[in-house]
Amino acid sequence: MGKHLVTDRANSRLVAEGEEYLQFAGTAYLGMSQVPAFEKLLIEGIKKYGANHGSSRHSNVQLAIYDTFELYFAAQTGAEKVRLLSSGFLAGHLAVEFLRKEVDLIWVAPDAHPAILPQGQSGNPHQSFDSWSQQCLEKSKNLMGQRIGILSNAVNPLKPQIHDFGWITELAPVNEYFVLIDDSHAFGVVGDSIFGTYSQWKHVTPNLLVCGSLGKALSLPAGVILGSKNLLDKVDGLPIFRSSSPPAPAFLHAFLNGQDLYKAQHKKLRENTAAVFQSIQSMLDFTMLDGFPVVTFQERGWVEKLLEEKIIASSFPYPGPLDSSLNRLVLTATHSREDLSHLITVLKSLKN
Repeated sequence: MGKHLVTDRANSRLVAEGEEYLQFAGTAYLGMSQVPAFEKLLIEGIKKYGANHGSSRHSNVQLAIYDTFELYFAAQTGAEKVRLLSSGFLAGHLAVEFLRKEVDLIWVAPDAHPAILPQGQSGNPHQSFDSWSQQCLEKSKNLMGQRIGILSNAVNPLKPQIHDFGWITELAPVNEYFVLIDDSHAFGVVGDSIFGTYSQWKHVTPNLLVCGSLGKALSLPAGVILGSKNLLDKVDGLPIFRSSSPPAPAFLHAFLNGQDLYKAQHKKLRENTAAVFQSIQSMLDFTMLDGFPVVTFQERGWVEKLLEEKIIASSFPYPGPLDSSLNRLVLTATHSREDLSHLITVLKSLKN
């Protein structure tokens, strides 16, 4: 695992131990916290709504901004209904709690995040997604009249890999399927907008739920569940939703009033990702998907060499604490062309 650096603020450039580094780690893909106009909207929201609103969504005093946010997010994603929670982990936990009561069996993808794992269940992290999906297809043919839950991330940001769920339409039609996709690393990153994959996969089953954290690319300390009105109406009645506090309203104010800022950052991220992909796609020691802002590599010694060049990579053992380190470089919208040029130059020098 790479050296730990302690800093006051983890931006694309950070200062630790008196040295300045370029950071290519973390999950702040759009870099919204480094956009002054977004910070101004956030302060404006705090002045309007206060620092927090700790009351249940079912209390007799409500803030209209929660309904406004959910209706807007639903319209942009193509979902019939959206429910907002204080974190992505809570959103995933609530979605799984709901599905657990609706289905007879649950099939878990290899890279499913702990937020969407039923207690006592997990996928096989050493199995490929393609192998797992083929296994699901085969198992479906040997069952009849079952209600089956299928749980997966939209994206494996550690490989990286963007998953295709078209195969779900080929499952044996004698069963009913409930699909839960975690869009935590898709919101703000995957696709032509910042609103994730719901619109792309809503045709695979009428029982689709998408959940996820908005705290990564979108920089909102919140989580969401998206789905049909029929499913989300049932979620409304669960104690987890009825008793939990919503996220701080100031962030929702900044989001709703900062859509032009998000679009601009999304455009920058795509441009930065394309620039690096075009420069390194022929370098076989590095893995990168066109359109996804993560570069992975196997050579453990390169993490320290990058650090010597004042570049911080993400590096930690995966999937278990005794496994080999997973080494990644995460691109963001706030990296300048000079930052990327330096990174590319250093990557090319690592092979010499």
